[in-house]
Amino acid sequence: MSAQIGKLCSSCGKLSVEYVEFKCPGCLQETIVRDMSCREKHTRYKCSKCGTEGP
Repeated sequence: MSAQIGKLCSSCGKLSVEYVEFKCPGCLQETIVRDMSCREKHTRYKCSKCGTEGP
């Protein structure tokens, strides 16, 4: 069994090793992960705890 490297993007759901992560600006509880492709394309994300959406 191998360890997972990287994190899943909150926007597209793909595993990525190049990403940024930050606390949801709405609730400050959920960690949002964005891969570089979704950041560059301004792909929307949605917080699973409070529903806040952002680019």
